[in-house]
Amino acid sequence: MLWLVNKFRDSAFGLPLCNGRFTVSLLRPRDLWQVAWLERQNFPEPLSFWKLLCLWLQPATTYLALKEGGRLAAYIGFQAYGPMAHTISMCVAPAYRRRGLGKFIQQAADQVAVRRGLRWFCGEVRVSNAAQLKMLSELGWQKVGVVPRFFANGEDAVFVLGWLEGRR
Repeated sequence: MLWLVNKFRDSAFGLPLCNGRFTVSLLRPRDLWQVAWLERQNFPEPLSFWKLLCLWLQPATTYLALKEGGRLAAYIGFQAYGPMAHTISMCVAPAYRRRGLGKFIQQAADQVAVRRGLRWFCGEVRVSNAAQLKMLSELGWQKVGVVPRFFANGEDAVFVLGWLEGRR
């Protein structure tokens, strides 16, 4: 049951982190409605509130929220598989884009992953998502390959990998 308590203990992961008016902390269940809304507004295959809740409840899953006051500006969710963190989804709300917030929340997720003992991050990015691919490249992530028709709408995915070694 300690894993559930840790989903509320920001201090266990060196959180909260602040960047001006923005704060990154562990996502709380009450924030899942805002995440579900952002998913519906921004992704062709959004995760429902109930799917998000099921994911959040899994011990291997961590979600972070970047907020301005009580408003969710961005989030990232990842799952631990052995020594690897796999991104479930990440989104910066349209009104908050082009401010470096995607990079900030990814760096916070990297810190949390390192504190969980993970050694690398990986994920799939739509080939059309040039902004995220650029941001990850700036953080030192590498493109590993392309997965044809990965997404339900037939779009290809770029498989990306970011090493966390040496960040303890």
